[in-house]
Amino acid sequence: MKALFTLLLLVNFALAAYTLLAPRQAAVDAPALPGQINADQIQVIPPRPAAPVQPAACMQWGSFAEAELEGVRRALAGAALGERAIETSVPVVAGWWVYIPPLPDRPAIDAAVRSLQAAGVDEYYLVDADGPTRNAISLGIFKSEESALAFLLTVQAKGVRTARVGPREHRVTQTAMVLRDPDARVSARLAQLALGFPGSELRAIDCPG
Repeated sequence: MKALFTLLLLVNFALAAYTLLAPRQAAVDAPALPGQINADQIQVIPPRPAAPVQPAACMQWGSFAEAELEGVRRALAGAALGERAIETSVPVVAGWWVYIPPLPDRPAIDAAVRSLQAAGVDEYYLVDADGPTRNAISLGIFKSEESALAFLLTVQAKGVRTARVGPREHRVTQTAMVLRDPDARVSARLAQLALGFPGSELRAIDCPG
């Protein structure tokens, strides 16, 4: 009787032990379910390339000869746009100039220079290259005839009556004003300012880096 009791106790113990261990063993030995991830089948998908960054839009106004810059800067400041404007150098083919025709000798040149300085005209240079314009005094080189004529009126108003406008091709560097991300108000103000500078142009460009 005692032996039978001991046998039943061992059987119950074995069943209990099997119950505890069997699930763990099944978890280890069970085949992978269809929904489980197999590491060797994982594909790494590269990220999509970022959309290209569109360059910022700018408005360029110009170009201007050195003789025009003071008036342009003053106009921008008066329109509360001076601090927003960036000056940039641009190569241009200028086809017009304002000048004093060739003078006969050195005393005449010196007298003309003194008259220019007395009139407050500080930007000029003497043409000393051989040719028909030798000993002329250049007062400014301009991209358009309109710009040259407008400047001629300015120097004539200062008393420089001998100045003339004429065609002459130069490859020069002039200055343009660039405003970054102009809104409708700024664009309208620039268009209004450009009316006061004949021959100047407004165009949209990609902002310089």
